[in-house]
Amino acid sequence: MSKYRVEPLAALAPDDGFPQWDAHPLRGGFAARLYPTVAPAHTDCSAQVIGPAGPVVRLRATIGPDEISYWGLPALVTWKPDAEAKHIKSGLAATLDHLTAAAKAGGRSRLVIGSAAQADPDPLAALLADRGAEGLIQASAQVDLTRPEESLRADIRDSYRSLTNWGSRNLSLSFVNAAHPDRAAFNRFPEFHARVAGGRRRGDDYWQVYWTEIVEGRAEMVLGFLPSEDGKDGTLVAGSIVVWAGGTAYYASGVYDRDKFDKPLGHWPLWTAILRAKAAGLRAFDLGESPSRGHADAKEASIAFFKRGFTSGRNFRIRWVLGV
Repeated sequence: MSKYRVEPLAALAPDDGFPQWDAHPLRGGFAARLYPTVAPAHTDCSAQVIGPAGPVVRLRATIGPDEISYWGLPALVTWKPDAEAKHIKSGLAATLDHLTAAAKAGGRSRLVIGSAAQADPDPLAALLADRGAEGLIQASAQVDLTRPEESLRADIRDSYRSLTNWGSRNLSLSFVNAAHPDRAAFNRFPEFHARVAGGRRRGDDYWQVYWTEIVEGRAEMVLGFLPSEDGKDGTLVAGSIVVWAGGTAYYASGVYDRDKFDKPLGHWPLWTAILRAKAAGLRAFDLGESPSRGHADAKEASIAFFKRGFTSGRNFRIRWVLGV
């Protein structure tokens, strides 16, 4: 009998000595709360591996129509950093064996797993490579919030500095957060999102997750207004939501009035969100993935170009695909 057994684990279990368990919204509890509203065909199969010295490896994963992933994102496999190397290696092997067996039993064709792209030896990456997995580098624009504000500002694309200055003079911003949980203001965002997108594409349960993140202190919404021509209430032209987990803030949603794209609507709200995340003590601001050439349409490429303009920093991860 193996010394390593796999047992189910609630996806929203506390970290209990696994620091990577909830270090990023898309690999942690935020995704576990949000993605069931958009990917109901997936079934949670999160688990942990118990070794001779106790829990050693944890897995966040779902069984989807064709693969085991994490709501369509790469599954998270993490281990206790203070565990012995032999227990980590054996625990990871048990995890991959468990996932492979589950995929075969369910008729799924592949596993999709994420790992860090780093110079240091990575036991998970080594095991996946040894088993014939194919790795694809994924890059996201990421701001190192531990740097001084002057350095962050100098890192902005030259043309964007004047655009942020324009926004500071012409846009008024309001915030919805745990200190100011204005539900009426929050409700303007889904309505604005639907108008810009040409129809409501997310249900009430989706937006309720964001509201809960806000009131529980894990997210903030910013709304941007242009002065109206009659001098009364401003016109809503920009909105974004930032969520965070561990020390990382994530730019989860941004919507801007397409009818007014002759004006730089997004630059000042996003730069303000970055500075507010820094002031809150977060260590990194993740602007989201920059798709590789050939894997993005014109709109996605334009969005990625916009995000990259706020930092030269990049975070690299590997998306592994292992056929079973």
